[in-house]
Amino acid sequence: MTFRSSGKSSGGYSRRALFLYSAGLLAMSAAVRAAEPLNEATLHRGNRYDPATLDPQKVNTSYEFSIIYDLFEGLLAYDAQGQPVPGLASSWTTSPDGLGYTFSLRPNLMWSDGAPLTSEDVVFSFRRLMDPKTAAVFAPLLYVLKNGRAVNTGAASLDTLGVTAPDPSTVMIELSASAPYITQLLAGAYCSILPRHAIIQHGDSWTQPGVMVSSAAFVLEAWRAQSGVVLSHNPHFHDAPEVKLARVAYIPTEDVNAGVGRFRAGELDMQLDVPASQIDHLVTELPVETRLTPALLTYYLALNTALPKLADKRVRRALSLAIDRDILTDKVLRSGEGAAFSFVPPIVVEYRPAALDFAATATEERLTEAKRLLSEAGYGPGKPLQIAYSHSSNLDLRRIAVVIAGMWKRIGVEATLMNTEGKVHFANLREGNFEVGFVGWTADFNDASSFLYILDSSSTRSNYSRYHSPIYDALLARAAAIENAAARAEILHDAEALAMADQPIIPLYFGVSKNLVSQRVVGWRANAIDVHPSRYLSLVK
Repeated sequence: MTFRSSGKSSGGYSRRALFLYSAGLLAMSAAVRAAEPLNEATLHRGNRYDPATLDPQKVNTSYEFSIIYDLFEGLLAYDAQGQPVPGLASSWTTSPDGLGYTFSLRPNLMWSDGAPLTSEDVVFSFRRLMDPKTAAVFAPLLYVLKNGRAVNTGAASLDTLGVTAPDPSTVMIELSASAPYITQLLAGAYCSILPRHAIIQHGDSWTQPGVMVSSAAFVLEAWRAQSGVVLSHNPHFHDAPEVKLARVAYIPTEDVNAGVGRFRAGELDMQLDVPASQIDHLVTELPVETRLTPALLTYYLALNTALPKLADKRVRRALSLAIDRDILTDKVLRSGEGAAFSFVPPIVVEYRPAALDFAATATEERLTEAKRLLSEAGYGPGKPLQIAYSHSSNLDLRRIAVVIAGMWKRIGVEATLMNTEGKVHFANLREGNFEVGFVGWTADFNDASSFLYILDSSSTRSNYSRYHSPIYDALLARAAAIENAAARAEILHDAEALAMADQPIIPLYFGVSKNLVSQRVVGWRANAIDVHPSRYLSLVK
């Protein structure tokens, strides 16, 4: 990899992040050799927020995904390196045209209550995922399934979905177009196979402790609001003898400074996310424990285009022009993040991101253009644009909000900053109760569509901006129907270019996963999707 003199890599990430990534790999290799399983070990994971739900088909944040991966498996699952591997399916074959997949389930699969897990559960799960009544955030990703879009939009019945079960141990999946990334999709949390018998019996309460039955390495033992989620070993898991932990405790650490303090005190074995203000100290004092990894993660501002003032593209572009992204990454965050002028990060494979057309324009020229656009839209000294800026409760996000508000002030925009707890913030985004909202989007598979689909008008649960462009939707549909990878990438590029011109979102920076991992933890592996299933982790004395 070639580095620029600025200290940024060719992919937009700093030398520090890549150096620590390499150093962490060496340290982990040494730790693996010293691992000793503890029969009654409990892993304590600082997990940012209390989950809003533990229903795999209704979650929409990475901190909920972490728990789901410990409770449920799909036909495929993610390994410690974030790569798809056999999950509930032991093997599969692909038809010559790439449109058909036949999966063989592992023999003698059981749910945590001892009930048999069969292909009927698989068909039930996919139909529930695509049922419009479920309102699954990630359902549009599965439009690649035969009749996926039609089923999810209510235009076709559930039984027409391209997922069938010819016998109890076999599942057949038909696609509408070849999708080389299908194995990554099927490993995602939203493709978890769910217990048909428990959901039919208990309805919406099926996710409660004492009621939920699961299929992965752990079962739900306790879930108390603001206190956390406790999981315990699942003896019916197909790989149960290889699981080294007795329990996993997910502790909400919305106050990341407090989370770092608890990690230092030994109360937490892992902490997801650390404040930018502590990075320098942590890198110096805890160089092995501090893990910074380039991630498939974009932070952006969602602009509620359903509101009259933000329905005006000139206003949206002016707000974007006024933001100096380099100040955010180099002065505020300082953890190796890259300034974002596209929605799709540069580390996405086989894709050329579509950058905003002013990426190389000098700051003063951008500010002049922003003021002109606001004036055209009817705003000025006598009538300043007033914006409510929403974010979740977090010191770093507060600092970012203050800096952006200052940047907007230079063009005459008055911003009111509003913060709420994470669960409330994301609920407001989904329900449209915001004007401008801060969002971080982590892709759970390495493909441009994992970012771009959330701006499709049918992505009602994740398209926070309420962006609606028939041309954009048509481009995504065309891309999904094309088998040639290069041609597909160009169409996705055109779609992203259209969205960047319309600016329903304002990309801010490409993220770096920031984890603290105790030297007692063995098996943790850095990966771009920041997935770390507890089944692969253990503790040493």
